Amino acid sequence: MKKIEVFLRHCYYSKIQEQPNKERPDWWNKEKVFENFKNTLNAETTNYTIIYDEHYGKIEDTFLSSEENVHIINAGGEAKSFLRTIEYILSKDFDDETIIYFLEDDYVHRPNWDIILQEGFELPVSYVTLYDHRDKYTEMYADLMSKILVTKNSHWKPVPSTTNTFATKFKTLKEDKRIHYQYSMNTEPTLDHQKFLELNQKGRYLISCLPGYSTHSVKEWISPCIDWSQYL
Repeated sequence: MKKIEVFLRHCYYSKIQEQPNKERPDWWNKEKVFENFKNTLNAETTNYTIIYDEHYGKIEDTFLSSEENVHIINAGGEAKSFLRTIEYILSKDFDDETIIYFLEDDYVHRPNWDIILQEGFELPVSYVTLYDHRDKYTEMYADLMSKILVTKNSHWKPVPSTTNTFATKFKTLKEDKRIHYQYSMNTEPTLDHQKFLELNQKGRYLISCLPGYSTHSVKEWISPCIDWSQYL
């Protein structure tokens, strides 16, 4: 049985791209980002399923047309597609210790990210992100005191929140499903910051590796210290 199950959400078009703070870096290319994901994938530890939202266009018209392990939905928005993804995952019979990795289609990874992700769950935490979110270094978090943790190959810091790309164990997802539903219902996109704050209050701690093993491909929020263009 695979240790990591990735659910990679793709869509033909997303209205989030219309927001003014979503400028892409010069190296951005959606197809190359997908190739990066497959090139850094360790098939011995990790399986992936594409959750494709066909609301704005069919998968046959994209570079994903030859992909086999695909689940088609019709949602039309980030929060709606996230809810459909949770429903699909919870319909499966994974082992409780299986790591479920929710992944959006604009994240670049460094090689061996699966090793780092598994190491994160060796610590007493419930949620892990590979994305060292640059906003945690802004004035808003100037007073954020983080105890630095360490595993064999990475340092980690507790963080209050992350994006809707994150990992948790299947048993934790089942236990926390109400909170995940709550912050994606009747809103667009998901209120991910508020969601993770509530999870934290529940004692569900989130950690981020330092430096990041993935980055969100939004120019303003690139994970620091890494030249991500080299991986494309």
